[in-house]
Amino acid sequence: VFLLILATNLADKKYFIRVEKSVDKIYNERLLAKDLLLDVSVKFHKKELAYALNDTAYLRIQNDAVNTDISKLLELFDRAESTRNEEVIIRQLHRNHTRLMELEAKSVSKETLYSSEVAEVFTAINKNIVELAAEQVEEGRNQKILATKAIENANLFSQIEIYFLIFLGIVLQFIVLYNPKKKPD
Repeated sequence: VFLLILATNLADKKYFIRVEKSVDKIYNERLLAKDLLLDVSVKFHKKELAYALNDTAYLRIQNDAVNTDISKLLELFDRAESTRNEEVIIRQLHRNHTRLMELEAKSVSKETLYSSEVAEVFTAINKNIVELAAEQVEEGRNQKILATKAIENANLFSQIEIYFLIFLGIVLQFIVLYNPKKKPD
């Protein structure tokens, strides 16, 4: 009985550790990454709006700081644990940001900043952001499924343990209370 209880408790502990890791992963990697993604998205949209409105003052004064902020946020994405799909999307986002900065360097002297090339880059960046958000949701869903399965397994083992202990209790009661009558010689 002691060994049975020990074994099931060890199994339960393993499942609860798995749940804890899954919950931590959902928070640390998915929700924080979602926050980073929102920050990146807002910065790109402000920049795109400046281009669309031909706001040369914004691009002259704030553009370098915004580019630095975006680069730092993308580096934070690089440090976070990612799936393969996320890594591919983040690399594409890096390339598109680099391409946008190259176009910015060339377009300083032009009167119309929002060219077709810039529009294509912003479209690609927006596509990357949407894909990354979708991937974040999918991976969060996968982590939730893992946590749910671990909880279900822990509950199953707990129920098996209870039924087995009841069975052992009945058997022990029968052994203790059974008093065989001896036949006289």
